[in-house]
Amino acid sequence: MTLIGIEPNMAMFIRPKRLVDSAWIGHAPFAAWLTAMARPRRFVELGTHRGMSYSTFCQTVLAEQLLTKCHAVDTWQGDEHSGAYGEDVYEDLSSFNARHFAGFSHLMRTGFDEAVLSFADGSIDLLHIDGLHTYEAVRHDFETWLPKLSDRAIVLFHDTAVRERGFGVWRYWNEISLRYPHFEFEHASGLGVLQVGTEVATSIRQLLDLGQDVEGARRVKAIFSGLGDAIVQRHELENASRPPVHGAAVSVELQARALAVVNGALAYRLAQSESMVRRLAGSFSWRVTRPLRAVRGLFKWRY
Repeated sequence: MTLIGIEPNMAMFIRPKRLVDSAWIGHAPFAAWLTAMARPRRFVELGTHRGMSYSTFCQTVLAEQLLTKCHAVDTWQGDEHSGAYGEDVYEDLSSFNARHFAGFSHLMRTGFDEAVLSFADGSIDLLHIDGLHTYEAVRHDFETWLPKLSDRAIVLFHDTAVRERGFGVWRYWNEISLRYPHFEFEHASGLGVLQVGTEVATSIRQLLDLGQDVEGARRVKAIFSGLGDAIVQRHELENASRPPVHGAAVSVELQARALAVVNGALAYRLAQSESMVRRLAGSFSWRVTRPLRAVRGLFKWRY
């Protein structure tokens, strides 16, 4: 185990091809790291919406040249937490998926209970539960899909840190995490990592064992929250640099001022990120200059 508590990889410095409004953006670096380490044979996501998280997993499968079969399950009609939305959401994601991930990624437009019948018992290595966030719904989803999980299975629960608007993931997480090895990130609305299978990769087991290492857990959370924050800032910058869709036109001078403010904030955040990586990655088995170049790459855009 390295100084930061886990084995690093270059996948964690991902620059997502798809950036859409989502509370999940901050977990993209961890999703990429986990996918590269777990090398799942089959990945299933329950609740995909605009596809921020799903596309991150698929992008890593492609980059790492894995043989993973990916499945996104959703009705693409919305629920009481996401709200209802139009057909354009599904059409946009379907088009993106066909362009980038055709051949190994499948969008299953159906309910979770109907979709589960399409999978053999013990066939899923990585499951992401991110549908309706009530306690009852999350519990039902986990228990319904449990027989489909393999002896290598990892289950992710998003929104473990949200305690409003009827969200009950945190309640179920508090219960289920007593029964399995686990790790939890508090940033980006929270993400619970649960080991259900008994034969997970050693690198993932190192992460789960950090429950006994307070300092190691802190370092890992700092790394992934910092990298995730860089991607969030990139998304905010890209949004700020776009002209308004509705309302009066904004002057070139005003746009330039706004962009300068955002760039200043990003420059400060980049300095913090580089300092963090140098401090925490000092004992990486590969040169620090490589991850630093990757971090800088997150901030290089053309307008």
